[in-house]
Amino acid sequence: MKNLVVKTLKILPLILGSFGLILPAAMSQTHSAIANELSSPTPEVLPKNDSSETTFSTSEVDPVANELLQQIQRVRQPKGFQVTNNELSQVTDVNQLRDVEPTAWAYEALKSLVERYGCIVGYPDRTFRGNRALSRWEFAAGLNACMNTVERLLQENVAVLREDLDKLKRLAQDFEAELAAMGVRVDNLESRVSYLEDHQFSTTTKLFGVATMYVAGAAGNRTATSNIITDQGIKTLRPAAQIQRQATLQYSTLLSLTTSFSGTDSLSVDLWTSNLTPFGSSIAGFTPNVTGTNMSRLSFDAPPYNNSLAIADLIYKFRPFENLSVFIDAVGGEVSGELLTSTQPFATFAPYTVSISRFGRFDPIYYQTLARPGIAANYKFNDQLSFGAGFYGDFDSGNPQTGFFNGGNAAIAQLAYFPTDTLGMTLVYVRSYNPAGPGVAVSGQTGSLYADQPFGSSFIPPGTFGNPGPAPASIATSADHATFGFGWRALPELAFTGDIGFAFAHAEQANPAFNVNRGDSATIFEWNFGLSLIDLFGQGNVGSLMVGNPYRVISQGSSGLRPEGDTAWHIEAAYKYNLNNNISVQPGFLVVIHPENNNSNPPIWIWQLKTSYFF
Repeated sequence: MKNLVVKTLKILPLILGSFGLILPAAMSQTHSAIANELSSPTPEVLPKNDSSETTFSTSEVDPVANELLQQIQRVRQPKGFQVTNNELSQVTDVNQLRDVEPTAWAYEALKSLVERYGCIVGYPDRTFRGNRALSRWEFAAGLNACMNTVERLLQENVAVLREDLDKLKRLAQDFEAELAAMGVRVDNLESRVSYLEDHQFSTTTKLFGVATMYVAGAAGNRTATSNIITDQGIKTLRPAAQIQRQATLQYSTLLSLTTSFSGTDSLSVDLWTSNLTPFGSSIAGFTPNVTGTNMSRLSFDAPPYNNSLAIADLIYKFRPFENLSVFIDAVGGEVSGELLTSTQPFATFAPYTVSISRFGRFDPIYYQTLARPGIAANYKFNDQLSFGAGFYGDFDSGNPQTGFFNGGNAAIAQLAYFPTDTLGMTLVYVRSYNPAGPGVAVSGQTGSLYADQPFGSSFIPPGTFGNPGPAPASIATSADHATFGFGWRALPELAFTGDIGFAFAHAEQANPAFNVNRGDSATIFEWNFGLSLIDLFGQGNVGSLMVGNPYRVISQGSSGLRPEGDTAWHIEAAYKYNLNNNISVQPGFLVVIHPENNNSNPPIWIWQLKTSYFF
């Protein structure tokens, strides 16, 4: 018994690599857990017709083999239960496992299991991952799977080493209770799976929903004044007004339907409705001017705002071959999620945060493609490096007059690098174009009005572009955007995020009102830095802090205009608390100091209490 314990302890490091997946995968992977017991140095297996005592087959009425067969059959798994997993990859040569070196202490053991019994599989990326931990139950699962392999060999009259059978018999005796209990557990699981299959929403479609209630409000002496700096001095584009301080109760509901046709593709259809009013300036005349600046907008506001139901996302994702993902967005393109999802090591960071603001929600460069229809692709070179690119057309691309290519558009390219599981970096480039009108927003409606429309703005009357209210509009403008973003989980409970970005805008037509010539240029700049405290006062809870300078015009190539001399500061704090697995609350606030990059504007405060229900 002492030798068995010693040998079991010796094989534990080998067992550790087998259980990074769910139980069925773990059962298959743990075949290797008994590697040293079954494949310590032994005589070479001889053909079954050889007279050597080191081998036998069931045709030779061997009491040891018969006893082991009976023992296996007493504790065997239920009929029809399979331990293989389609996501695992069978290997025929130990050298196919990229992370198993010939110098590894268990190399010969693995080699023997593969060549003699086929009692091991690898992950799809051809790794074995030999440093994972496992429980006694998981060890029993792997032992059970290997016993079934040996049982099959014996029944098929295949020669097996007597010494291996002796060792397997001893292990089976030690784990007899766990092996017997596994049959009951599997029966229970099969019963539950059958029930779920009979009562599931759909055989191909999953339903996910989020209903959110918001209590929020604004505070400050007055709304922000929006100015533009000309060669003749400061010109006011939108004067200050009384700020609306009443607390609001708002809601939004998202129903997401995700369908897979092949197992490697997905069709997402998201339905969205809300009665939200953005805490910012008027958006193209469709919403009221609450604070006078888009620097104060919260993260959750998205159209439609009038209780109507709309398709927020209609996206099909598929993989034409390994490591390449393709996204076709008919509605609601969100490149930040598409190009990063396949490479992010931690879902809420790099460069995402749990920010409550539009400015901090993610790198503002992604707003150039947000909600546009388009197509993108992401290629994953390895676990550390990926490259993505895409083209997104006009918001009204269903209209034959503008079409997909003839209106506003944005082309994106992104390089993502994750050197470790806790550090990620992104370099992003976007080339954007917006035709003349209220849709010109170089800063993605996260900076000042001047940063959004750096070649001058004029307020157009209702109905000019289908806008129900007056809206700021500008000349046709293109821009080259570039940002660097990062996320670093320095400790399990601490993460840092941030980005720094530039946009180089170009006037695509003249604007005589501001002495702007076609071809003039302007540069805008932003940065932000965030800190997240993970599992703060409980598992799954997150506290967050963020500070930054929203976009401002830092250089101006037009002879009639000048850069902004003042700088706005954005500061926010929030805490997301999980009441349970389905309900969370998030109180938070943000303050914008010198909003609209104007030192004469008083600070604007926004507070919120958000409650989300997941179902």
